[in-house]
Amino acid sequence: MPSLGSPQDRDLPLFTYGLLRPGELAFSLIEPLVSWHVEATAAGVIRMRDGLPLLDPSATGHVHGSLLYFPTGKVDEAWQIVASFEPGTQYRWRTTKAMTEDGRSTDANVSAGAKLQSGVSGDPVHEWSVSHDPVLSEGLAEVRRLVLEAAPNGVPAQSDAPDLWRQHFRLQASYLLLWSAVERYTALRYGPALDPWPRVCRLDSDLAFQDALRTVNAEPGSVVDSRDPSDKVTFKQDFTGAARYYYQVRSNVSHRGKGAFRDARLVLKAVVELHDALVVLLSRYVSPPVQSGSSEVRLRHLLPIAERA
Repeated sequence: MPSLGSPQDRDLPLFTYGLLRPGELAFSLIEPLVSWHVEATAAGVIRMRDGLPLLDPSATGHVHGSLLYFPTGKVDEAWQIVASFEPGTQYRWRTTKAMTEDGRSTDANVSAGAKLQSGVSGDPVHEWSVSHDPVLSEGLAEVRRLVLEAAPNGVPAQSDAPDLWRQHFRLQASYLLLWSAVERYTALRYGPALDPWPRVCRLDSDLAFQDALRTVNAEPGSVVDSRDPSDKVTFKQDFTGAARYYYQVRSNVSHRGKGAFRDARLVLKAVVELHDALVVLLSRYVSPPVQSGSSEVRLRHLLPIAERA
């Protein structure tokens, strides 16, 4: 995917209204290079394309965001990070007038949406946050509903239990939906310009993800590629390899498995652990809707010791 490149005047601050804004998922990528930041507004509205906020500077209105200032000597590095994060297919550099809360006006670089006549959806908004993303809120709630409906008491201990295939397929559906949320998280966290597999690798080495897995008591293990049993992926005791392990389970459910009983237990373990870890990662940003009549957000209670894969 082509890079956005650097703006023409790199001495100007960055007006950010999306993922690189302080308090949002990706701010930590640029935070060490920010000397200071201040809340501000700029002319335009925010439109959405494929979950990404795009500034339309030609529309009437004002967008809320933040001005990021980079120190002398770090400017080139800072703009390189911004350019590698923002996909050149979605954005173009513009110069805008940003107004701070105390009434000061300053010129700033802003990544405005490209080709706004194509592919945008929904009503324009004046402020965006990852907490508004439906995949990371309603999507995760739907994962929980599917899992609780499919396996309210876990997977039966008998391989000849009735409706096992139905349970297996419904757990598969919940897991594939969960991976839509995981891929959305990795795109918003590491950059939509990255392809899916590099994002999985970034997640795999992310210390915050590893800590989330520890928090939810995820259990290391291994899984083989259903197409090539000699290819094994291991979720190690030091919590490395976990994202690749869960991704391999996802790949396996798209192919012929080893049997409903074994696969259902494996998918249940994977969906519970990965869901709960994602809830922990998002807890600073998103308050996922809970089940009707229940305060339960995590699914760990579905994995009694006797049923862990």
